[in-house]
Amino acid sequence: MKKLLVGILLVTFVFLSFAAPTTYIGADAKGKEGGSLVIPTLSGPRTVNDTVSKETSSSDVIAMFMSWGGVLIERHGQTGEFHPALAEKWDGPRLTKDGGMEIVWYLRKGVKWSDGKPFTADDVVYTLNEIYTNPDIASSFKDVIKSTKGHLPKATKINDYTVRIYYPEPFRLAFRYLGGMYIFPKHIAEPYVKAKKFAEMWSVDSINKKEVVGLGPYIPVEYVPDQFVRFVKNPNYWKKDAEGKQLPYINEVIYKIISSQDAQLLAFEKGEVDIYDPRGTDFAKLKEKEKQLNITVTSFGPAFGTQFITFNWNNKDAAKREWFRNVNFRRAIAYSLDKKKIINTLFNGLAVEQWSPVSFASPYYNERVTVKYPYDLNKAKAELKLGGFSWDKNGKLIDSKGRQVKFVLETNAGNTVREGICNILVDALKKLGMEVTFIPGDFNQLVNRMLNVGDWDAIVIGLTGSDEPQGGRNVWGVEGSLHFWNLSPKVAKWVNDDFYTLPDFEKEIDKIFTENVRILDDNVVKDYWARFQKLASEQVPLIYTVNSLRLFAYRNVLKNVRIGKLGGVTWNVDWLYVEK
Repeated sequence: MKKLLVGILLVTFVFLSFAAPTTYIGADAKGKEGGSLVIPTLSGPRTVNDTVSKETSSSDVIAMFMSWGGVLIERHGQTGEFHPALAEKWDGPRLTKDGGMEIVWYLRKGVKWSDGKPFTADDVVYTLNEIYTNPDIASSFKDVIKSTKGHLPKATKINDYTVRIYYPEPFRLAFRYLGGMYIFPKHIAEPYVKAKKFAEMWSVDSINKKEVVGLGPYIPVEYVPDQFVRFVKNPNYWKKDAEGKQLPYINEVIYKIISSQDAQLLAFEKGEVDIYDPRGTDFAKLKEKEKQLNITVTSFGPAFGTQFITFNWNNKDAAKREWFRNVNFRRAIAYSLDKKKIINTLFNGLAVEQWSPVSFASPYYNERVTVKYPYDLNKAKAELKLGGFSWDKNGKLIDSKGRQVKFVLETNAGNTVREGICNILVDALKKLGMEVTFIPGDFNQLVNRMLNVGDWDAIVIGLTGSDEPQGGRNVWGVEGSLHFWNLSPKVAKWVNDDFYTLPDFEKEIDKIFTENVRILDDNVVKDYWARFQKLASEQVPLIYTVNSLRLFAYRNVLKNVRIGKLGGVTWNVDWLYVEK
């Protein structure tokens, strides 16, 4: 394998424009208007501002009014192809004479925001230049659109319906990421940006105040904490179906907050919600009830998301900092995780062991380079000895300074799969002499403590994923906003600079994420991601659990469902309809 970080070869060639379908998604749809769609969720949102959101309980709500037809290009959930959305067409991405890269977007005319104001190039330019690339406004999106040399793209208005976006150097994912950028209404955002209070725009209180404005299919209009979020269809949504009827078909969407998976299953069986994400243990039982309940239960390959155990390397307790930074300790934990037991007891066999940070479904996944840690407590003990640990006369694990190893393991309450993973792990670690206390808690509070407080030891949690590993730059970059196991003092105020340390492997992974985006040869890019997977699996900053198959269940009154390799039941929510 090439030594990627010694000499970087930039493959220079003419970067051809993306060949893509010319029609928007939903243009050929047929359906009936009316009805409602009820979707269960474990938690309510903490914010409806995309730059502030760090958790899916918020991002799922935000997507309803900012995604789907609310972006420049939209990706098809079955084919994976990019389709025109707010951009009718584009030129590029293409290399420029000065060594940079540009895309020229031609915007759809006549589009209006949900409040009736016209959508123009001003909104796109303002969103990129004054929000996402504003040094005073933090966001995860900024992490993933940064080029190798640290450049951020700049947008220029050519006319009311044409925008040029430019990078000073090639950026492999410019089309994908900038085309999917959530766009803010300039007329709403500008006062907050000028006052340097943008993070205060669109708090959850904005929902009930009817302040949220979007280009997506549904607008949130009512939020009752611990009960529901209610959306109504955007009266100005620009899409029309094959017969010229305005989309979306369904009148309202309700995110019903049901705080446990068991209760969600019961609500689905009673017909109180229309969609359910079955656990492996639910799948066979629901499959048997398809006719009785008039539902469809199906599966579609491994999921893109990941679940893992992570430790707080910047713990305020000096002993815990030393343990969690010790690679032999982390490898011992990895050997202690009985993945086969997890798959059989918690997933009913409908999952696979996961070792890599890159999804099985990604073309960049590399089985050959990934280091694996099959369940073996003897190997776990050997790793602990290599890490300087031993056992006292009572069989308790102690470190080289005689301190007993004990810590708190947490996950979000109500997620019975994660709770089960924690219980299986705690039982194994007891056999190694560790004293581990398991405490489930509120999801939103857990995320806030991980990122903004730092009073945690170990957590089982997950991340959404995709077929492109670069989307994880905000996680794996050393100054990433979700680099939660070892947040930089530049990102998190609670991290003590005197105790912060950055190991060499983290620097190398950061460099991989920085440099691969200027490489336009996909074979070379695969070498980068192979090295990343090798480092991540050797050093195990995140200890991966298992990867569930994508399991779906929905009521048969829901029509136009088109589950595919990228999309589940609601990827085409703007042309789903309900058969009355």
